[in-house]
Amino acid sequence: MAQLTVLTRQDVEHILDRYEIGSLVNFTALDGGLANSSVRLETESGHYVLSVCDEKEMAEISLLCNVLGYLEKHDFPTTRAVATRDGSYCIDYRGKPLYLKGYIDGRVIEQLGPDQLFEVGAVLARLHDIPPYPGLPQHFSYGLECFDELRGNVVAASYYRWLSKCRERVEAARNVSLPRGFVHGDLFFDNMVFADGRLVALLDFEEACHYYRIFDIGMTAVGCCAPGGSFSVDMTRALIDGYQSIRKLESEERSLLQLHVEYGAAATSFWRYRQYNIRNPDPARRDHYLGMVEIARQVNGLDGDQFERSVFTEKSRR
Repeated sequence: MAQLTVLTRQDVEHILDRYEIGSLVNFTALDGGLANSSVRLETESGHYVLSVCDEKEMAEISLLCNVLGYLEKHDFPTTRAVATRDGSYCIDYRGKPLYLKGYIDGRVIEQLGPDQLFEVGAVLARLHDIPPYPGLPQHFSYGLECFDELRGNVVAASYYRWLSKCRERVEAARNVSLPRGFVHGDLFFDNMVFADGRLVALLDFEEACHYYRIFDIGMTAVGCCAPGGSFSVDMTRALIDGYQSIRKLESEERSLLQLHVEYGAAATSFWRYRQYNIRNPDPARRDHYLGMVEIARQVNGLDGDQFERSVFTEKSRR
């Protein structure tokens, strides 16, 4: 079970001695959930975010920093990792990986409008056109390859059976050749920064992998097109319109989008179950996974032909 790292001002000042970004002016703790501990910094040279990764290994965060540098070379809108005086991007802090990145000014928008969803789709397609960074994992970190972690868990038996049925249908669909590429994997609304109503950055590439592009689109639909836990086909259409303004989906991808939206919701439900019931038990959040189970069931219950016609029929955006 990971323990969150509490950073004092003295801790932060000591860490910043390894960087050339000036003296600390102020710092504020950020909500980082149970995966990392982050603080926003103001120094003499600007604003930054310092993160101690409580559930990742050094190799994983070292890869993340390399990925961020790679995306910078491709002029992709995301945060930039900051090197230490000796050129390192990831350092060992009390046995945990730590890295510093530039702060991007803007705000998170929970309820995305059609134009914003169009932008999200277009930027996601841009990411998918970038050749995958060498060394990216070939599977998704909490995808169906991980579901068997619940095998034999008596308490989770019914939930595990439901996950297994979803996995069987996804694995059967993989008999069709599906394009793989550079996948973000966790593109929920809170991993995007908008300024003046425009999308300026995608954040948090911790789950990036070389995986199925249609899965990334499905997961993004889960994270951006289900406000209040109610999945919206209309919002998904705007997302897809934006995506296809850059990259047209292949026919197999179109026919399997609905399944991969369901898969994205199921995978997210698995992460939540594992996180709040096994890795970091939290009575207040132990049923948090059920919201994603409900979204998966909503999507599964939609008529397939009608879903495809609705999502892939372009309509004018206001």
